[in-house]
Amino acid sequence: MNQQPVNGFFHKYWWLFYLAFFFLLGLLIYSLMYDDHYNTTNERITALNRQLEDCGNRNIIQNDSIRVISNEGQFGCLSFTLVWNSTDDLDLHINDARDNNISYDNYCKSCENKFSSAGGQLDVDLNAGGIDTNQPVENVYFQCTPPTGVYTARIHLYKKRNNEPVNYKLFIRNNGSIVKEFAGSINLQDEVKEIIRYNYNEST
Repeated sequence: MNQQPVNGFFHKYWWLFYLAFFFLLGLLIYSLMYDDHYNTTNERITALNRQLEDCGNRNIIQNDSIRVISNEGQFGCLSFTLVWNSTDDLDLHINDARDNNISYDNYCKSCENKFSSAGGQLDVDLNAGGIDTNQPVENVYFQCTPPTGVYTARIHLYKKRNNEPVNYKLFIRNNGSIVKEFAGSINLQDEVKEIIRYNYNEST
């Protein structure tokens, strides 16, 4: 008995149902697109952190892997990552197994994307041209597979911008897993510290 008024209502206001339908569809599409971007970024960081962290140690200076990733750095088969929490400019120098010196002016991503003969490159170099951040990172990685031999890591305090000593951490990774970790401080302008002579075996 009430079918005719109901049908009349739908007939008269059909456009409201179309409007509501497309509005809800638009909300759904926007939500899916936003969530997909958010989840992709965070899942990538979470997955890499799970893969790259040494579960037995938590770093005093946190998020070294996130700093590398967010600056489009890589870990490769072998990597050396230097992190500190100040606006000072530290430089990471790696002498590879073929005696190439990898640094800000040799075999770096910013200088024609060059790699050493051992496959190494400095791909992240923060606070070099000025004050970029107070959570900087420098990263040297080697494409698979670097040759067996000794890899020497040095730190150079290139530009002192603060009065306090610069506390740093250096991480060495093999195939994404932390195998060595060093903490220390450096204080004098142009001071250079040798951190380690690391014996790398390409079979590991």
